[in-house]
Amino acid sequence: MIKRLRWPGGLKYRIFTACLLLVIIPFSLLCLIGFQQIEQILKQQQVEQNKREMGSFREDLLDLAGLMTRSLILINQNPSLEQYLSPDSTHAPFTAMREINRNLDSLANSFFLSTPSVFLTVTDRAGHAYYNYTSRKPIDGWQVYNDIYRQLQEQNARAPYYWKVTDSYVSKEIASGSKLLTIDSLLLDSGSEPYGAVRISMDHRQWLKQWTGTADPQAAYLVLDDGGELIYRSQENALIPDELARRFKEEFRLHPEKLADLTSEREQALYLASYMPSLKWTLIKKISLEQVFAGTNAIKRTALISLVVLTLVFIAATLLISSNVTKPLHKLRDQMSRAADQELRVTIPTTGYRGEILQLLTSFNRMIADIGTLIYRLKVEERQKESVRFQILVSQMDPHFLLNTLNMIKSQALKNKDSTTFDICVSLGLLLETSLNTELDLIPLGQELGFMEAYMHIQNIRFASRYHLEVEYDPSLYYALVPKFTLQPLVENAIIHGFADSVSGGQITVDIQASGKELVILVMDNGAGPEAARQAAAKAAVRRSRKGIGLSNIRERLELLYRGQASLTLTRSVEECRTIVEIRTPLLISEPYAKGESGHV
Repeated sequence: MIKRLRWPGGLKYRIFTACLLLVIIPFSLLCLIGFQQIEQILKQQQVEQNKREMGSFREDLLDLAGLMTRSLILINQNPSLEQYLSPDSTHAPFTAMREINRNLDSLANSFFLSTPSVFLTVTDRAGHAYYNYTSRKPIDGWQVYNDIYRQLQEQNARAPYYWKVTDSYVSKEIASGSKLLTIDSLLLDSGSEPYGAVRISMDHRQWLKQWTGTADPQAAYLVLDDGGELIYRSQENALIPDELARRFKEEFRLHPEKLADLTSEREQALYLASYMPSLKWTLIKKISLEQVFAGTNAIKRTALISLVVLTLVFIAATLLISSNVTKPLHKLRDQMSRAADQELRVTIPTTGYRGEILQLLTSFNRMIADIGTLIYRLKVEERQKESVRFQILVSQMDPHFLLNTLNMIKSQALKNKDSTTFDICVSLGLLLETSLNTELDLIPLGQELGFMEAYMHIQNIRFASRYHLEVEYDPSLYYALVPKFTLQPLVENAIIHGFADSVSGGQITVDIQASGKELVILVMDNGAGPEAARQAAAKAAVRRSRKGIGLSNIRERLELLYRGQASLTLTRSVEECRTIVEIRTPLLISEPYAKGESGHV
């Protein structure tokens, strides 16, 4: 068996060996390489996902700090506060307290409805304090103003405000935390002189607890200040090694906006950190590496097991399918060898087969039957073509006799100086010569116009010039190809049907123009119209001895020549009292080979 696999001689073993060398082995190698790449991608995605979460943590906290800053700016820009807090104010203290508290409550309700409570404090230079909360102890407005003034003086006007973490001065029923995140600023009048101070505080621990409570429950979150002091941690035992804290600090000193990540091999943990320059806080997330790569390792194990199982199933299926394919193929090969010897009188039994093999054998049997049918039809059509050709040769005898007779009459008319008979013979001869040429289907437009004018010449001689023909066309379309005998039947229909009951004759207009890639032919007459002609013929019980060519004949020839790219429409214009036949064909131009040639193709 091993020898046969190494040197396969039959189709079955060749198929198996080819699948093994070209499919199974390369597929397995590609899967292993792909698994490694997928593992790296999944791990990177896990890290990126945690980075995005830290970025969202930082942005949410910055948004909250931004709300507090904007509130500070709005208070500074509120003219009513200066009106009540100014040393020159004439308002009663009760009125000032009522209006200032109303402004503070309105500001808090507008900006901080969806956040933890924010506490607003405003003091004037006289030591009066106004606030929107219940304090743990009385607020010393003079001390608050002096602390803010001194702190800003120490900053040497680097910024009009400053952030700090202070001891909580709010009632425990409102803010249970012991610390508050606070932003302080002076209130300046139009001359940049301070007339008061403002302090905005928030229970940041409560906000951080709410945010981390909705984040990753298996991760630990820490917040450190610029000195490395712990401001908040989501888990009691959550700590960061001093070495990592120092490295984060150095990283943020060079790139404060960068989101950094470090791995602790000792703790088998991943640390991600983001820095907030405005608060000088470092936000840190600690997550176990086992947790980070848990999903990746599970996918890897599942994929490897699936690869092994699929490989074994693929090998078994290859052997089974190759056996089912080669057996009927051998029968098909034998029957195809016998088909030529037995003149296609062979079939293959289809019992016991299903699916594609059954379709293949059924198609083979149908093909043999169809080939026999086609051979029979070809023989019948060949006999029919010979018969039709014979009939055409026979039918050409009569027109040739008529043409020779017509030439004789034309000679006699010329001899007797009978110009009318001579002109009729010339026009009729032109039509007969064209009808004898059965090899041409398309002729130049100029030649077709000549046939039409020859026919009209005969009719006008017959009916004493009762009909007037007007032709309008672009001379550049002289060699445009049109189906032979297209215009003459339309003119004939107009005379026979449109002017049948007319004593005074009629007007026929032929307008030929190019429209884009189409040739548009319009044949118009002012006759009675198709409906009136049919009614008149029915009343008179008129039956012609020879059936006319008619519109149906022209439509059929257009369909055979252009395969749906040409059209013929018949309309009746009631307003203009005329019948319009429109023919549209592809615009084909056949230039003559030399000057003076007729342009026949």
